[in-house]
Amino acid sequence: MKPATNRDRAHAFHALFQAETIRRVHRWLGKLRVPERDRSDLSQDVFLAAVMSFGNYDPSRGSVARWLNGLAVNLASHYHAKASRRNEAITDPAELCKAGGGATAIELLLAAERRRLLRSVVLELPFEPRSVLFQHDLYEISMRDIAATRGIPVSTVYKWRARALHGAQEALARRLAAEEEPHARPRGGGS
Repeated sequence: MKPATNRDRAHAFHALFQAETIRRVHRWLGKLRVPERDRSDLSQDVFLAAVMSFGNYDPSRGSVARWLNGLAVNLASHYHAKASRRNEAITDPAELCKAGGGATAIELLLAAERRRLLRSVVLELPFEPRSVLFQHDLYEISMRDIAATRGIPVSTVYKWRARALHGAQEALARRLAAEEEPHARPRGGGS
């Protein structure tokens, strides 16, 4: 890999503010299921993050579009996770059980705990595999579109997703084993 020059960085910075790049970010946010009403604001956040963190961008590691896509995925993920964006209505317990398919309050709490555990395990994964997993499995973006957006082979996208799934399974197994360990009783007869 050849080291990036100041000219490469200047070219990349200039490419950030081209009309096509701005339209591309807007399209990415659409594919990441950001509602149309919020896309312009989130696009501005993506470009603000790009300007603020441009010192960390290394042209020798990939195209500016790929780097910008990573910022867009990250900000869209945060957008969807914000509680202020959720429209939750308080209902009576009987209606809640009906909406939950007849699930009891304990079952609903356990399901919420499983989602929280899975989210924390996935957030421990390295950025590239995690972002592919989010884009494909959460936002239902095709592997081919992810590869085209990032300018990488489709096989690499599949490898990153497989790596993310494997890493999540291993992290979950470790976490569950660690939780079981304190509850294990010693065997044997001695006092």
